[in-house]
Amino acid sequence: MKKFVMIPLIALIAALSGCRSHAELNEIAIVEAIGIDRTDDGYTVTLQYFNTDTSGGTTAIDSSQPNAVTVSGKGETIESALEALSYSCGKSIMPGSAGLIVFGRDAARDLMDSLSFAMAHYSGNPRAYIAVSETTASDILNVKFSEGNASVEKLESILRNAEDIGLSCPQVLHQAAEMLCAPTGSTVLPLLAVSENGSELTEEGNTVQLTGGAVCTADGYAATLTPEDMSGLLMLTRDGCKCEMTVICRGKTVRVMLYGTKARITPSLAGGKLNFDITVSADCKIVSSQLPDPYEERNAVERLAGDEVSRRVLSVLRKSANSLGADVAGLSYKIRSHSPALWNAVSADYRACLTEARFNISAHPEMERFGIMHG
Repeated sequence: MKKFVMIPLIALIAALSGCRSHAELNEIAIVEAIGIDRTDDGYTVTLQYFNTDTSGGTTAIDSSQPNAVTVSGKGETIESALEALSYSCGKSIMPGSAGLIVFGRDAARDLMDSLSFAMAHYSGNPRAYIAVSETTASDILNVKFSEGNASVEKLESILRNAEDIGLSCPQVLHQAAEMLCAPTGSTVLPLLAVSENGSELTEEGNTVQLTGGAVCTADGYAATLTPEDMSGLLMLTRDGCKCEMTVICRGKTVRVMLYGTKARITPSLAGGKLNFDITVSADCKIVSSQLPDPYEERNAVERLAGDEVSRRVLSVLRKSANSLGADVAGLSYKIRSHSPALWNAVSADYRACLTEARFNISAHPEMERFGIMHG
């Protein structure tokens, strides 16, 4: 993998904060988001950059102009597509400020090459969010949100908010690259789709929704995960995360919130197969309920919440590890830290070992005595 090439922060600040005229700023495309699509003859790169025509300078702010401009260019390589973009829009491209990189479904098959480019060229932001589109990246970037300094700010908020409620595991550039360089070369990226729901927050009434996750391996886009699968992955990989879920108790809907989650993973080898004993603990409270007296049913709700946690964790492991040999939960790190000897025994054919691995999962959410609310 190519080495990181980063402009020191102080140099970047100097470059952006120097005395520049309004005309000079208009000659620079300060990129907020990048979309990469794979085509039969190369790549299509879509850039969303801040529209300096709306931000004053020598004239007053023109709020009638869109807050972001979206342009696309084609080329045999990503570099040549960017060159075509610079020529067609008449601006110098500054992609180092991009906060989001979206890959079209077809581009995911060359994900490592694209990530290496993003890190090694044009001072790519190693903490940029990475996502995959159900269709093309240009579909996502052509949705124009009307709030925020740039449209992409809303997309970043969607990813962060989904993590806050346990529906997604946002990945940034350097994390995704590290996962793809791991023994099984696999990662999970948030999966985005355009929805025509008449949203008032966009210029054309459509919006972007988070629909689950995309398992990406060295072989490309491999599988789709549901939002429930993504919450299971989040509980496996992020200690302290929150997760909302619905359970049915005595035929009544109960909404619960898990928080302070923690997964303990103990690997072993038995009968020539990898075994993982996984215990998930969490605090739990009922946030809404159709039960006449939720407190009387707290033990039953606690047990049902534990069953749902186990189901979600097992689902994501079966879809990734057992089906694809994909280590999306970083299990190799758990094996190495637990027993270097065990890792030596399985590392030579680790992907095959994952496809036959057994997972024993138990979950023990502890219900709060207070905080129960009627819905």
